[in-house]
Amino acid sequence: MYNAKRRVLCLLLAMLLTLPFAGCSSGAGGGEKESETVGAESAENTETETETETEAVISDDLPESDFEGYTYMIYNANPESNDWFTTVFVTMEEDSGDAVPSAIFQRNVSVEDRLNIQIEESYQTGAQIKNAIVAADGNFDMSLMQGADTLALSRNGFLLDLYSLPYQNFDKPLWDSNAASQLSLCGRLFMGVGDFLTTPIDETICTFFNKNIVDDHQLEDPYALVRDGKWTIDKLGEMGLSACQDVNGDGVYDDNDDYGLLSWRGVLYCYLIYGSGNTITQKNAEDVPEFAFNAEPFIGAFEKVVSICHANGDTFLYDAEMKNNTKGLSNNHRVQEIMFPGNQSLFWVECISWSKALRDMEANFGILPCAKYDESQAQYYNYNNGNFFGISVPATVSDQNRTSIILEALNSMSINTVRAAYYDTMLKTKYSRDEDSADMVDIIFDTQVYDCSVVFGIGNAKTNLYTMASKNNADIASFYQKQSGTLSKNIEKLVADYAKLGE
Repeated sequence: MYNAKRRVLCLLLAMLLTLPFAGCSSGAGGGEKESETVGAESAENTETETETETEAVISDDLPESDFEGYTYMIYNANPESNDWFTTVFVTMEEDSGDAVPSAIFQRNVSVEDRLNIQIEESYQTGAQIKNAIVAADGNFDMSLMQGADTLALSRNGFLLDLYSLPYQNFDKPLWDSNAASQLSLCGRLFMGVGDFLTTPIDETICTFFNKNIVDDHQLEDPYALVRDGKWTIDKLGEMGLSACQDVNGDGVYDDNDDYGLLSWRGVLYCYLIYGSGNTITQKNAEDVPEFAFNAEPFIGAFEKVVSICHANGDTFLYDAEMKNNTKGLSNNHRVQEIMFPGNQSLFWVECISWSKALRDMEANFGILPCAKYDESQAQYYNYNNGNFFGISVPATVSDQNRTSIILEALNSMSINTVRAAYYDTMLKTKYSRDEDSADMVDIIFDTQVYDCSVVFGIGNAKTNLYTMASKNNADIASFYQKQSGTLSKNIEKLVADYAKLGE
């Protein structure tokens, strides 16, 4: 039995879902929002006008359903102890009043009452999820896994093709259609990105910049550079070099000195190369990935990125993955959380979720998209690191119709609850210091790039490339010559495995 408060809340949310399709909302797919302005008058001869923005409602076109108290079980492979993501949970015991947990609670209550189900979550490793599918116990309806686990299970027939489910509509903004087109393989989609989760948002890389350092060095306004189309890799390098300083004068650049750019190789090089409009793989007409890093555009971008990052030796870039910190931290990556708020770097390239860690930063900071290759580049591109947890459906579900309906309902109800709370309330308002950063956030997500080889770890090309870059080696041609045979075999084996699924 639900208490009265839950019942009232569900009634209100259910009423929203019955409204006619009112336009497109800014969901994961990046549609446009339409809003209505309403005026209000006071009862006392005083007129006050308030404007209330009414979020558009997306119709999910689902049939009325009563699943008689069915327990919809979600296996979540992300450990509860993982603090690298803003939202790793999909269930809440109560409405805490905090924006995102409250939105999750509201979303779940609404769907539970609408469909007469109970939503439960269990933390399971990728291996445990596989074992459950192999055992064909049918005990869960959705799995949340990273790309490598998803790929391993899908190529062995353990997951359902999301395109085959009857009620998943990837043309609606509750699903990220860009992710779907990039993460499908051989015409099948085993990993969905929708508004149900925020971890795909978390894993989008951005550029933080220190406003105080910009002012102290009388540098150009980064926001203006972005809007004028002049925010380029060369500009990042030029501005960053002006902020470098051997603070203690010992002739050794370590984590006690000031840098132009702070990051770690696992994201940095791919981020800047992808910002140039390049990807490691591209899809052919058969939806098969082909390695594209041996093409001239990629090679040119790679060479420029490596050159700028290694300008003046190691004085421009502090690579947290390549240097041992002097601050007594067991994890070198954590040094970034000290150095950037401590005004030791003009720029910091990292997942946008780290904006929450900067809320108490004394100096002002801003958020920027990835720099372009040059000013002639038509638009910005922003790299998703690929470590997010996507939506998959096990092949062992007992009722595909029921599973499909519940999944679609969870996604549709998330647009104006979970996504709005995280993206609009937290990321663009509480975590951003100004309206300019909020505008930059929109640019970032309107131009987001996924790469299936990165998300799924195909051929380990990403790791090998950024290892080269971190060693100031830009000789892609030699690398491709040595690795092309192995990389091609990886793709051929993948295609063969998926072909067997249809037999």
